[in-house]
Amino acid sequence: MLRNTLLATACVFASSTSPSIAADEIPQSRIDQILAMDPTEMARTGAFTTAAYDRLMGYINSIEDPDLRNLVLDMYAAPESTVFNATASTDALRTAPATGGPGHHHYPGGLAVHLVEVMEIALGWIEMFESIHGVRTMDRDLVIAQLALHDWSKVWYNWDKSIGKVAKPEWFPAAWGGKDGIARWGWMGEHGTVVYAELLKRGAPEELLFGAASAHFDPHWDVEISNKDGKAEGFDAAMAEAADHAGTDAPQIDMDKRRAEWFLSAYSDGDWSFSHYVAGSSAHKWVRNVADDMGIDPDSPEAAILAWFVLTRVSDFKLYKIYEDSGFSTETVQDLIHDVIADSSAYEVK
Repeated sequence: MLRNTLLATACVFASSTSPSIAADEIPQSRIDQILAMDPTEMARTGAFTTAAYDRLMGYINSIEDPDLRNLVLDMYAAPESTVFNATASTDALRTAPATGGPGHHHYPGGLAVHLVEVMEIALGWIEMFESIHGVRTMDRDLVIAQLALHDWSKVWYNWDKSIGKVAKPEWFPAAWGGKDGIARWGWMGEHGTVVYAELLKRGAPEELLFGAASAHFDPHWDVEISNKDGKAEGFDAAMAEAADHAGTDAPQIDMDKRRAEWFLSAYSDGDWSFSHYVAGSSAHKWVRNVADDMGIDPDSPEAAILAWFVLTRVSDFKLYKIYEDSGFSTETVQDLIHDVIADSSAYEVK
């Protein structure tokens, strides 16, 4: 009942009326209150982010295989990279974004929202396989665990309020492979290397490792691709680079023994572009427009912090749908953002 109430509260629809308080009439004390908030506090008090986190933990705790369940819970309860000798905050899952810049669940608690989002998409595919194809043997535990861990290393994406950006640790491997990398990553690297290396080091089941990696590499198309510089990219090359960091042997996909569950990672994470980028980047633009109307430099750290705050109250996906349903009215969606900044109590956990 509480969860339903939180979700309903978080999904209040914007009216077409103008803001109840003009932009220049929002008290400075209110703006200062928001700017003073810690990102963890933003995530914990937002009804939307709280409901998503609770839902995510429900899925993780529903994993029936005790080894899989305990592995996932341990990696989030006390995040530690045994490969790179680093630890992260125990609040990281509550606080971390799902990306380092505006566009992909870039707000406190965005990682948890992203994880539960892709899980529900994948579980929908499982229902389809059963109802259409009569397949009742999909490994639900594996699907939940592989998606829970595919972006695990983002617990080290730390909010830096002084610059209004995410600060990544210096020890992170280079994105896009880097000049010293074994692999020539086509579009990622970095956080993927950390996840795969850690799973290899911990001796995680190969099906879990490959399932997590399938969120970033389609196990049909992206297994091995040659490049002009002599390096390979794709699934097997990524495994080789991760194994080099972990000091283990590098596994390779057996093309004759690919699991159906792995493709659910590719379907849910790799193809969920609307929420990932269109809605996310639009929402950040709109909040910065409102900040500009309030006399705040839209490129400033303060404008970024306002965006973090607003998106823990009303999701980027929800804002975009309001924009669409209002006939693509920028004014309508920015009026809602303004009202959330002025008084966010309807969108918060008490």
